[in-house]
Amino acid sequence: MESETLCLPNEFVSKSNEIIKPPYELGYYSISSIYREHSKLERENQNEALANALDLAAAICSMMLRPDSANEPFQPFIQLEGKRSAIADDFDNEQLFFIENILEGIKEPLVTARFADLLWLCLTPRKVSYVRIAIENYLTLRIHPDTWHSGIGDCWNRCIRLARQIGDSDSMENIEKALQSALQKDFPGSSFMHLWIAEIIDSNRLCKDQVEPLVELLFDKGKYFHTNQAYREAREYLSLSERIFKSSGNEESWLDCLMIAADCYELEGDSRAESNAPSQMVANSFYENALQAYRRIPVSRRCELGVTEKLESIRNKITEAGSGSLSEMGLLKSPGIDISELVKNARNHVGNKKTLELALLCFTGFSVQEYQDLRQRTVDNIQQFPLSNLFAGTHMAGDGRVIAKTPALNFDLDSQVSEKSIFNKVVQTFHQNMQLTVEGQIIPALNQILSEFRVTREYLKLICYHSPIVPEGREYLMASALWSGFEHDFGNGIYLLAPQVEHLVRMILKSEGIHTSNIDRDGIENENGLTTLLNNERAEEILGEDLLFELKAVFTESVGPNLRNEVAHGLLSDSSSNSIASVYSWWMILRLVVRSLSRR
Repeated sequence: MESETLCLPNEFVSKSNEIIKPPYELGYYSISSIYREHSKLERENQNEALANALDLAAAICSMMLRPDSANEPFQPFIQLEGKRSAIADDFDNEQLFFIENILEGIKEPLVTARFADLLWLCLTPRKVSYVRIAIENYLTLRIHPDTWHSGIGDCWNRCIRLARQIGDSDSMENIEKALQSALQKDFPGSSFMHLWIAEIIDSNRLCKDQVEPLVELLFDKGKYFHTNQAYREAREYLSLSERIFKSSGNEESWLDCLMIAADCYELEGDSRAESNAPSQMVANSFYENALQAYRRIPVSRRCELGVTEKLESIRNKITEAGSGSLSEMGLLKSPGIDISELVKNARNHVGNKKTLELALLCFTGFSVQEYQDLRQRTVDNIQQFPLSNLFAGTHMAGDGRVIAKTPALNFDLDSQVSEKSIFNKVVQTFHQNMQLTVEGQIIPALNQILSEFRVTREYLKLICYHSPIVPEGREYLMASALWSGFEHDFGNGIYLLAPQVEHLVRMILKSEGIHTSNIDRDGIENENGLTTLLNNERAEEILGEDLLFELKAVFTESVGPNLRNEVAHGLLSDSSSNSIASVYSWWMILRLVVRSLSRR
C-alpha cells in the first residue's frame, strides 16, 4: 500500500474514538466502511492527511481474519481479475510506525486488537507487548449469537492461537474460563450458540478436564431438539457429540448419537412428505441421508439395534418418494428450432451418389462435436451466468431413482471439484446437441440412403470383415448390430451394439499392451467393464480426446444416456431403447467402422 502523508496521531485518535461506535452488524467490515465513509468526508473538507489516515485504518480493518494460519492470518477481503484488497504485507514501516503511535489511544477493542495483531505480525523484531495487547482486547469481546458470526468467533480463535504461540498460560486459563462461563448461559434467541462455543473448545482442545460434562451437554441438547422436532439442530449437536464420544472410546453413547441422528433424517423426510405443502423430492433427499446415516452403524451391531429392518424400510421410502418426485417436476420448453434447412442439406449431402460405398462415406462424414470446443462453450456459459452454477444438481431416472449428482461449482474453475462439475455439464450439452444431430442430419440422411439403395446384412458383414477395428470373429455380431439401424430397429440394435463396443475398446487397448482385466484375491481373473477401460490412464492417448469423450458421454456417464449400464442391467424399455442416444450410438459406431476402411 503506497505511503501517503498522514495526520498527527492525536488527530486520528480523536476522530476514530468519535466515529467508531458499536454495534457493528458486519464486524470489521462495518468498521472499515465507517472509516472509509469519513475519509471521503474529510477529503471533501480538504483535510487530506486525516483522510489518508482513515483510509489506512479502513484498509487494515478490511482484511479477512483466517485464525487457523500462523503466518498469513489476514487475507484480502476481495480478489477480482488480478486485483485484490489489502493484506498485511502491503503496509510499509512508516504506516506501521503511525499505528504504533495511535495504538494506546484507541478505545474500541476490535480496532485495538486488529492494530496490535498487525504490529505483532509485521514488525521485526517482534514485540511481545503487542501480542499481549491483542490478546487482552480479543478477550474483552462479548460471546453472543448476535455477533459471533460477524467475526467475533474468529477473533476468539485468533486469541487462542496467539496465546499458545507465546506460551501465555494465564491467558489460556482466562479463555477457558470465559468459554465455560458462556456455556452455562441461556441463549433463547439462538439454538446453535452452545454448539458454536463447544466447537471452538473441541477444535482447540481446550478444557480437557471438562470433556465429559461438555459432551453430555451436547448430547442432551441433541436429544431435546430431536424430541421437539427441531431435526436440523438435533443433527448438528449430535454430530459433534458423536465425534467426541467416539474419540473417547464411549461406543454405546456413540451408537446412540448415530441412531438418533439417522432417525432425525427419517422423521424430517416423513414430515416433508406429509406436510401441508408436501415435497417428495425433498423427502427423498432426507431418506437418502437417513440410509447413509444408518449404514454408519457397524454391521455387527445392526441386528441388535434394529438397523437391518430400518434400512429395508427406508429403501422402500426412497423408492416411493423417488416415484413421487417425478410428478413434482415441471416441464421446461424452449422455443422450437426450424431444422428444415438442416434436413435438406443432410439429404443432399448423401443423395444422388453413384455407389452405396460413397453414400456411406458421406453419411458418416457429418461433423462431430469436439470436446475442447464443447468445454470452452460450457466454461463461457458458466462465466456469463455464474449464479446458475453455484448449486449442486441431482439427476433422476425415469423411475425416480437418483442416478447421479453434480457438485456445485465454486469460483475456482481449475479445482478438481469444479472440473468434475464442468465435465458433467459438457456431457449434458453434448446430449442436448445430439438431438439436433440425430433429427436434423442422421435420420433424414439415413432415409435418403434407404430410398436409393438396398443395404443388406451380408454387405455390412463384408465391411466389418475388412475393417481393422472390428475384432476377428465378431464380424457377424457387429454387422447385425449395424444392420438393425438400417432397419430402423434401434431398440434391438443397441442390445447387440453395446457389448460389441465394449469388446472393441478392450481389444484396441490390449493391442497397445494394456492389461484389461484384474485378478481378485482368490486368483480369479475378471475382465474390466467399459467404464474402467475408458478411465485407463492411456485411453486418451490411444483413442484420442474426442472419441474418448464421445464414448464416455454416450455409453458410461451417469449424467448422459449411460447406455452400457442401461443395456447391461436391462433398464431400457420399448420406447427408451429407441431413444435419440441409441440412434446416435449406432451412427457413431458405423462411422468408426466405415471410416477405418479409408485409413487402411
